[in-house]
Amino acid sequence: QLRGYIVFWREWIPVNNMYQWEEKGWEHVDGSQSTFAVTGLRVGVPTRFKFGVLADTVGGFGTETYVDDYTNTGEPQGQVEDVEVTSAGPDALNVTWTPLALERRNGRLLGYRIRYCRVAVGPVDSCSDSCTEAREVNASGEETTFHQLRGLSPFT
Repeated sequence: QLRGYIVFWREWIPVNNMYQWEEKGWEHVDGSQSTFAVTGLRVGVPTRFKFGVLADTVGGFGTETYVDDYTNTGEPQGQVEDVEVTSAGPDALNVTWTPLALERRNGRLLGYRIRYCRVAVGPVDSCSDSCTEAREVNASGEETTFHQLRGLSPFT
């Protein structure tokens, strides 16, 4: 028999240059309710929250269901940092980076776009490096920090 629901929420906060979920509140909601308004969330700046719901029955608690999202989203500001490119064989390169800082994301990132091209190099004294046929790939995921470029011209 359903007695109600437990609704809880957490905020994604910076701690020592890392991020962690901090418990912000919870409520026991009557079993006849199908909605619950969470108040007091920071909305002036993009803030990531995780919301959870679990059933409270006479036999115990059910399994949690989670949803996380941001308040006040917008376009990301800035760029990734510490980009490194290393060889992964004759026709592949590994690209790694430090993700965009949470406070500059302005919402959930869908992923990262990587643009690359083969550089046509002239004689050493000509300084005529130029990019030919730029390509673009998407690296999906908000916390993604790696992508391998494959199928490149060997040894270029």
